[in-house]
Amino acid sequence: MKALPLIFVASLLANAALVTTVAFRSSAHSDSSSGSSGGSKPSSSSASAANINARDLVAALNADDPAALRDILRAAGFSDDMMRSLVQMRIWKRYEARYKALQPAPDPNKPWWKDDPRQNGWFGNMTKAQREEMRQIQKDQRDEMERILGPDKNNGMGGWQDQRLSFLPAEKRQQLQQIQQDYQELMGEVQQDMQGFQLPSDREKLRYLQEQQKADLDAIMSPEERQAYDLRMSSTAQNLRWQMTKFDATEEEYMKIFPLQKAFDDKYNSNDPFSANYNSQDQKFWQARQEAEKQLKDQMKQVIGDDRYNDYLRSQNGDYQQLQAAALRLNLPPDTAKKVYLLRDDVSTGAQQIADNPDLSIDQKKQALTALAKSTRDQVRTALGSEAADAYFKNNGMSWLQNLEQGNVVTFSDNGNSWSSRSINHPPSKKK
Repeated sequence: MKALPLIFVASLLANAALVTTVAFRSSAHSDSSSGSSGGSKPSSSSASAANINARDLVAALNADDPAALRDILRAAGFSDDMMRSLVQMRIWKRYEARYKALQPAPDPNKPWWKDDPRQNGWFGNMTKAQREEMRQIQKDQRDEMERILGPDKNNGMGGWQDQRLSFLPAEKRQQLQQIQQDYQELMGEVQQDMQGFQLPSDREKLRYLQEQQKADLDAIMSPEERQAYDLRMSSTAQNLRWQMTKFDATEEEYMKIFPLQKAFDDKYNSNDPFSANYNSQDQKFWQARQEAEKQLKDQMKQVIGDDRYNDYLRSQNGDYQQLQAAALRLNLPPDTAKKVYLLRDDVSTGAQQIADNPDLSIDQKKQALTALAKSTRDQVRTALGSEAADAYFKNNGMSWLQNLEQGNVVTFSDNGNSWSSRSINHPPSKKK
């Protein structure tokens, strides 16, 4: 368990007694009203709560006895989740002084306009001994919580456990959480020691930790579980999930694309600091990677079809994403973003026709291109509304229109993610 911010926890503890008293009184009032109106026999929890008064609850909250607090909250009829939350805060209070002792003393001479260059990473600017002490405090706190409260049905996540891991048994989710926390702390320690300057030995340490973490994960999961884990939590999954969200992919499409992307990432992801290809400068590697990217695109097109692949390409374009966001916010028809985005096709075709028209002078062609740009802006304003369209243009939406307005011909790449322009400085040569 990570140390909660001191101010936050202190505030919770300061108000815990008040919250508990109000909840207890409300519960007692509800029980009393229920008994007087229906004459029904009080439940065992209500009967137990009747023997606990607010003063006892406040005293238990203020006392340094988490086990006694646990018992009195249970007797008062509090839910298990509420009981655990209050007892966990009480336990945390027992470790507060140890946590505070690890925080550096304020430096009155520290310039208020500067940050400490050493203050980075998981442990701030703690020394190695302090980092070890922090881990020990966290272990002691976890052990005490489990001794007093027993295993947490939410695996220590307070109900926030990532639902993508629901395919794993609770025990394995707990082990997974512990492995991730341990290696996160170890990698954070390496990064802290680096202080912003990485040596080859640092990268080797991080790679070694990554390999050990992978081995530990393999050890607790079956091959089928590990495959399901990679589909949900691997670095490929983390990156691909964002793309699939924009693409609005089906589960079937994701399952088809994932192995293709994973195979490419495993071999060519040069941005992974744990990859053997990290920062590779070998020209053959980059040529092979470029060719593999083309093959990946062809494979994706084959497995999801041409139409959906075009939808995928469009969904990854920043211009289109802006239009999607605008349409969603303004509750515009679902096809608005696509219609506005595809105006570029009409523009490209129209601009080329103007450029190739032998009956127009250069000045006339430039005027026609400028008029085409104005017509396109008007169509965007009609589709989005004036306010949204102006904001879209100011955010560099359809930035290529500026070139068109200057009398240049605009063309787009096959994937739509790049464009180019050329000046009309002479009439096209006549065909013989």
